[in-house]
Amino acid sequence: MGSGKMDRIKPEKLPRQRVQKLWRNVRWAESFPDESLSVELTDVPQSFTLRKVAQLFETKKYGECATLIRRLNCVALEAILQEVPVEVLLDSLPHSLVILESLYVKLYEETETPGNFPREELKVDEFLQKLVAFFAKDTTAENNKDKNSNIIYPCCRNILRVVSWIEPSIRKHIRQLKQALDKCISRLGRHGLVNSSSGNLMGLHDSLKVEFEKVVSQYKSALQKLAELDLTTKHPTSSSVTFGPAPTRASHQRLMQVTRTDVQSRIIKNKTVFNIVEPAVMSQCLKKLVHILEKRIEYDKMTLFHETEVRKMCSGIDDDMYISVTLKQFSSGYDMVLKLLREVADECDGLIEEEEEEATDLISSDEEAASPLLQVDAKFKEMSSLNGLLPYRTAGTRPSVISGPFLMFPEKTIPHGHATLIPNPMATNPVTANQKSSEAELSSLEQEVENLKAELEKSQGMIKHLQEREKMLLDRLSGQVHASFSLSGMNGQFEDLNLGTIRPTELIRQFGNLYSEARVEALDALDALDQFADLQALKEKILFSVIVLAFRSAQQNLVEIKGKVRHLLSLPCPDTSEQPCIPVAIEMECHITNYLRKRADTFDVEKCVEEVSSQIYATLYDYPDLKTCLKFHQYIAECVHVAWGLSVQTPAYLILYDSRIFQADLHERFHTSDPDSNVITSFLWPALIEGCNGPCIQKAFVTT
Repeated sequence: MGSGKMDRIKPEKLPRQRVQKLWRNVRWAESFPDESLSVELTDVPQSFTLRKVAQLFETKKYGECATLIRRLNCVALEAILQEVPVEVLLDSLPHSLVILESLYVKLYEETETPGNFPREELKVDEFLQKLVAFFAKDTTAENNKDKNSNIIYPCCRNILRVVSWIEPSIRKHIRQLKQALDKCISRLGRHGLVNSSSGNLMGLHDSLKVEFEKVVSQYKSALQKLAELDLTTKHPTSSSVTFGPAPTRASHQRLMQVTRTDVQSRIIKNKTVFNIVEPAVMSQCLKKLVHILEKRIEYDKMTLFHETEVRKMCSGIDDDMYISVTLKQFSSGYDMVLKLLREVADECDGLIEEEEEEATDLISSDEEAASPLLQVDAKFKEMSSLNGLLPYRTAGTRPSVISGPFLMFPEKTIPHGHATLIPNPMATNPVTANQKSSEAELSSLEQEVENLKAELEKSQGMIKHLQEREKMLLDRLSGQVHASFSLSGMNGQFEDLNLGTIRPTELIRQFGNLYSEARVEALDALDALDQFADLQALKEKILFSVIVLAFRSAQQNLVEIKGKVRHLLSLPCPDTSEQPCIPVAIEMECHITNYLRKRADTFDVEKCVEEVSSQIYATLYDYPDLKTCLKFHQYIAECVHVAWGLSVQTPAYLILYDSRIFQADLHERFHTSDPDSNVITSFLWPALIEGCNGPCIQKAFVTT
């Protein structure tokens, strides 16, 4: 029953093919957006084509939209070009790349010269910025390839090939923009520590504070000295012919009435003031710090400027994101565009670009070096700032495609790292220049050139003289070094300066500092303990015992370590003469000694420190406060470290403290000693010798 009703309601299908064929060539049927119609694109009106492109774009049928554009003739394409929403296409990157590719390629085929290309309608500048922003956002493109990357990159290459044809210098300007971002990234790390006048590293503002305080102190001293020498009045006032007190002291007659004593006194006073104020006025360290401060301000301003420009190119960047991350992403975006441009470039252009890159690297490598031509650079910056922006191009090239105001120096301004003189703009404009002023200026320039030539010849002569003097001084110094070296007992070998604090001369200096500094501090710490208030002799013996036990523990530990290594490697003992000498064993002994010597500063000697401490504490068990004295424990650790460093040298340094008769070449009397007696009553500090029977490096301090 139901099927009968459906048969009555359902309309009867009749073939209409012949009727449709009758309407295919009707002109007014073209205005209907019926997909079933198939008309020739040469007959399609502009409104229908634009609606069709918009419909395919809105339905995300980008491929069909691109195909439709490619099938249009030049007349239809030029007709709809003014109505195509290029901004919408740019905002839809990368999906709209196929459509943009069709537009660029189609217009490229229909355009004879680059000047006739409709770059304003296609917004080439905005396209390049959007493309850079797209590659900057796509930070994971190298590790996670997009599924449409096989479409994106070919489309980009085709478009950039057309852009390179329109603007041949586009690669140069893109490279300049990338270099500007890279410089900003590198300059972000130039806000670290600086060298202070004391030779230590500290923050810039701390260094400025120290220098300011020093200058203020020097100025205060100068003011105080002016008051002491009675060179100024209490309330200085100016004087002239019309007002103020009469300047009787400054009159010419009074100045002529001076004696020899007056001149000498005046020289002394002026020289005194000059000596006080001259370091403050001529402080090179303060000038350097102020210059660094100025540079850092410029670096931060430039970085913030470029970061702001980057934010204009791409909206949606988080304000809390690190500037380095943002700049690095956009630098990668520019780098990707450069790679695509390099792929579509010709071979000759590629060679030119490589040469330009090498020149640019040479420019930026020595950008911060001090140069006598800094004034020329300053004048160039001032001239450029008057125009608002630095020029983007050199002579013979068109302006850059990207119109963003990135500040960049022209590559030809400083070729191969050397500055060139910037021509005077007045000399290049004969219409506005006055002939007389030009001649006067030309003569002054010629005179200046002559003066510069004379100064150059004088400087070259001075340089030659200084080089000869330097060579003579180096020869003399070399002779003195060899002479002193032959007398120093260094076994005919120069010490390795790369060892730093563990080289022999430095360890010897540390051994001397143990007596002059560390021992004094430890003695003061023991004085603060109530149990050692009146025991001066005991305190001196304790501190002397520490250095003796430190050397004894270090030497014993060194023998144990070498013995364990020999036992593990089955090496013969080098002291026994029963076995024949094995070259490999001797070489291994040298390697072990060399390793211990070079690792002296990082080798773990905590075992020796504990051993010395336990012996001292066990012997002086009646003085428990000794265990809580931090300075004393620090003194023990310093003695052990120095003793270990001296013991692992080749030959090892030893201490002598068993002599009872005073010897001038080994001992030095303490100030409380009896100068007429040669009997040693006590040792305050042992003597240091090189090897068993070597020369004395540092004398012992004894009381007689």
